[in-house]
Amino acid sequence: MPIDQLYILVVVLFGLGAVSTLVTKDSPKGANVLSHGLAALGCIATIALAISIFVTGGQTLSFSLGAPLGVITIRLDYLAAFFLFAFGVVGTAASVYAIGYSREYYDCRFAQLAALYNLFLLSIVLVLTIGQIIAFIVVWELMTVVSFFLVNHEYEKTNNTKAAYLYILMTHVGTAFIAIAFLLLAMSANSLDFAALRTGVMSELLRNSVFLCALIGFGTKAGIIPLHIWLPEAHPAAPSHVSALMSGVMIKTAIYGMSRFFLEFLGVGPEWWGHLVLALAIISSVFGVLYALMEHDLKRLLAYHSVENIGIILLGVGAGMVFMSKGMPGLAGLAWMAGLYHVFNHAVFKSLLFLGSGAVLSATHTKDVEHLGGLIKKMPYTALYFLIGAAAISGLPPLNGFVSEWLTFQALFFLPKAVAGMLGKFWAITLIALLGLTGALAATCFVKAFGVTFLAKPRSRHAEQATEVSWPMLAGMAFLSLVCVVSGVWPQWMIGILKNVVSGYGSISVASLLDDSQWYAVALQVQQTDGTLAMPIVLVIIIAGLVSAFIFARFYGLPQSKTGETWTCGIIPNARMEYTATGFAQPIRRTFGSVLNPVDQVNADKSLNPYHGVKMSLHVHVTHYVNEMLYKPLYEGVMAFANYLKGIQAGSLQLYIGYIMAVTVVVLIIGTRW
Repeated sequence: MPIDQLYILVVVLFGLGAVSTLVTKDSPKGANVLSHGLAALGCIATIALAISIFVTGGQTLSFSLGAPLGVITIRLDYLAAFFLFAFGVVGTAASVYAIGYSREYYDCRFAQLAALYNLFLLSIVLVLTIGQIIAFIVVWELMTVVSFFLVNHEYEKTNNTKAAYLYILMTHVGTAFIAIAFLLLAMSANSLDFAALRTGVMSELLRNSVFLCALIGFGTKAGIIPLHIWLPEAHPAAPSHVSALMSGVMIKTAIYGMSRFFLEFLGVGPEWWGHLVLALAIISSVFGVLYALMEHDLKRLLAYHSVENIGIILLGVGAGMVFMSKGMPGLAGLAWMAGLYHVFNHAVFKSLLFLGSGAVLSATHTKDVEHLGGLIKKMPYTALYFLIGAAAISGLPPLNGFVSEWLTFQALFFLPKAVAGMLGKFWAITLIALLGLTGALAATCFVKAFGVTFLAKPRSRHAEQATEVSWPMLAGMAFLSLVCVVSGVWPQWMIGILKNVVSGYGSISVASLLDDSQWYAVALQVQQTDGTLAMPIVLVIIIAGLVSAFIFARFYGLPQSKTGETWTCGIIPNARMEYTATGFAQPIRRTFGSVLNPVDQVNADKSLNPYHGVKMSLHVHVTHYVNEMLYKPLYEGVMAFANYLKGIQAGSLQLYIGYIMAVTVVVLIIGTRW
């Protein structure tokens, strides 16, 4: 099928999915299967569209919509195809998963949820393909508004409403900066079409302004620190299949926007651009994983890991920008490929983890890991898929997270060659060390998340009564688990795609950078160094070891074993003896106490007896310095100013007419210049 017809098919399928709920609104079960089935077909068609673009080289479509939009161009190039492919993979799994998960919403405005879900998918596709400024801003706002209603779907819960309004406030601030960046580009190029924006002539001050506006605008949507405050609130509030799309795909549209600006519209910039991105990236990585370690809400924990992984992605982007400014096209290609590879990998394993947390929530009706435990026996398949996602996000071989983080490390290892002076080299080495620390803390966090959630004994009645989720939910998680394994064991296919994506820009050259002709390894060769760095063959060794162990156990028999209680010196073990999430995180909390500033609150209930049988509880809070030092004073200042302005609302019609007259006079004076 031609590319233009495939694109129209994608749009039509998502549109039909949105309106199908109107036809079948009296039958929630039928509407569920039809709406999410059409969504899944739309995502599969999106994968086919992306593959067609990779094969044919892409195409530009034009549609005349009249004033004020004019002619709308659809840019289907390699960069758009890469993000469309990631969207299609995640969207297919989430849509199949939603068939099972959405059954809980049959009595909670299900038709609205299913329609908004399809509109959300459609808006993301439009964002990734629109090639005209006004139309891009419109569909960007459509994506924001639709996701706002999805976050606020259960508006009966006060926390959800607060999260939704915080989300839309922050993203509208970001949209304002994006609009400014686009308008400055349009003024210099005298065009609204993306293809013409690179031809504009701008002063250095104007280029810097565009860069900063784009970084702030898209950085807000991406959730980089200090613009992240909406993300850990909004992601847990949304239904889990929507959370998977928001974390896996929606925040990646911000990386898409940055890639358009930094690779295409602005091109090579000064070195400080890259270092600013690197600084924000490493702060987001380290603090994101530290805050995740302190969380007990499973979905909030995953949301903070989105902040961390956006930081890892931007480490590749920032390093690529530094190499571009230094005239190192090979290393720039390596860094950009590392960042974009992690875009895909994070989309897959983070969506898998959100779907797994949704399965846990569906089975136990709680997100608090302190009330879980023992679920590996109740939900064995969910536990397996969650474990695969946890290992992937921790960067363990042979899964996909290891490959992209390995490429990121390789790019950062060459950074000291690109920066001048002892201070610059120290900065580069510090980035490498902190990325290693981030990986170690991420592994620690998911040992806690998986162990406290799935191992040991159930800590509540809900966990004790949990059962495995339905097959559509398992199928969605199984598909993403398979992608995690395949993308880690056999990364050559994705590296081939990324070589096409980044090689289309003049400041990047990857022709001889990576040798992916061998099935067992990817060799890295950089002209500025002597020798070759090769991906360890440990991937194959691990797989061969696992297969050998399975064959040995299968054909030579397993030792006889008996299942019984853990030996605890004659005392029957119970859930109160287990490690809690709070206890597990205590060493990290103390080690980084100067950064986290934890506050321990111990409550003792002596109502029964003041001497024995005292019930005690511990609540631990950490300090979020960005909230306390930036947003809290800003909020208090805005509220104080608003209260001050209440004084002008005197309830007098004559006074209001006077206000209007005064403003009119001022406008006339300014407009006519006296």
